[in-house]
Amino acid sequence: MKTRSYFKTLAAAATLLTSALHAQVYDLKEQSFDNPEFRAQFAKSYVAQSETNPNITAEEKGLFDEIVPLIGSDPKAAIARLSTAVGPDNSAAFDYILGNLYYQEGQAQKSVEAYKKAIKKFPNYAQAYYNMGRAYVAQGDYANALKGLQKSLSMMTGDGTMYGLIGYCYLNMDKPSTALDAYKVAIMLAPDSKDWKLGQLQCLIALDRSQEAIGLLYEFIKDEPNKADWWKLQANQFLALDQRAKAAANLTVVKDLGKADGASLALLGDLLVNEGLVEPAVESYIEAMSLGGARPARIIEVVNSLIYMDQLGSAKTLLSKLETIMSSSLSESQEMSVLNVKARLAMQEDDTDGAAGFLADLVKKDPLNGGALLSLSELEKKRGDLAKAEYYAENASKIDGYSHQAYIALAQLNVGKRDYAAAAKYLREAQQIDPKDYVADYLLRIEQAALRM
Repeated sequence: MKTRSYFKTLAAAATLLTSALHAQVYDLKEQSFDNPEFRAQFAKSYVAQSETNPNITAEEKGLFDEIVPLIGSDPKAAIARLSTAVGPDNSAAFDYILGNLYYQEGQAQKSVEAYKKAIKKFPNYAQAYYNMGRAYVAQGDYANALKGLQKSLSMMTGDGTMYGLIGYCYLNMDKPSTALDAYKVAIMLAPDSKDWKLGQLQCLIALDRSQEAIGLLYEFIKDEPNKADWWKLQANQFLALDQRAKAAANLTVVKDLGKADGASLALLGDLLVNEGLVEPAVESYIEAMSLGGARPARIIEVVNSLIYMDQLGSAKTLLSKLETIMSSSLSESQEMSVLNVKARLAMQEDDTDGAAGFLADLVKKDPLNGGALLSLSELEKKRGDLAKAEYYAENASKIDGYSHQAYIALAQLNVGKRDYAAAAKYLREAQQIDPKDYVADYLLRIEQAALRM
């Protein structure tokens, strides 16, 4: 039995799987001096290129030859030497080298100041604009980073890194559509870059282009099949397309990898129940509770749904584990909800005395407990005392949050008495509170029965 209303919060729960990705733009991993490929690429930026970079004079060559060996062996010494030797009349190339050295040493603001001096001396210094953009990215100043990168692009041919950084800036500025265009070019020029593919993925998710995101995630999964994040992210996109069976399959893989957290196990439980796979669903819920990823209120809802589905054994197992694992975290209202569920289970098993005991405890603790009143109504209906059943349902109808269910119960009681007019009145009351298609269908049948009398 699949109950659509039971899973109305499924999409909201799924966001737990990708909270890290949505909370902020991913960190660049490849654009770091910890990455040997980046260090090698950045080293090439020291080399002068045609008319977009300044030359040094013959008099300055001695300083240049002194600095070059220090760049790789002792950058701090190179910084100290250039800081004292370079003045306003020296080539912009030295300011640029100083900027690079500061950038390498993690001093982004000082590197920006050095690049600005270089650009002031040599306005068409394309590489200085490029690296200044990088330094601004390191500071999180994406608007200025974008200006530097775009200025560089207007003077020199952009590579994959430049377009990728432009995409990264736009993404951080909450412009995913423009960022996506830049990332596409970046990936075309640097097809092996995970940074730019991850940026493309985040753009697709931000733009609700789930089918494309799923396709890209297949590439991530192929490259790193044991990385749980990719499976969970893809599961989230399957849910966005209402492809719940596929989402459940992904989360099962995560579970089999031994990398499922409590939140993903709780969601897997919801998905499995929706597919009618009750036993593995209960198993997932129990694991979720053990890992602290399940909410008591949610587990109580699940137990109630299992009772409706006539899965009493599974409902009792899950309820027992809830009390064993999470008893200390149950609030007073949740403890009463558990009593109510126990009463419903007892009633389903024809243990009227047991049910009455649980309900008596509930009403004693909370005379206005709507759930207990409705359960008492159901119990008295089962015992054949329709007057008491109607009394308890009437009381429940006056309590916020229970009126809708109470009016339906009153309608059913009046149908039993063949008082179709009264039953129809209660169903109309229920529809005014929370319109439901199944209630509308029921009301139509009751009105037709009333006409036949």
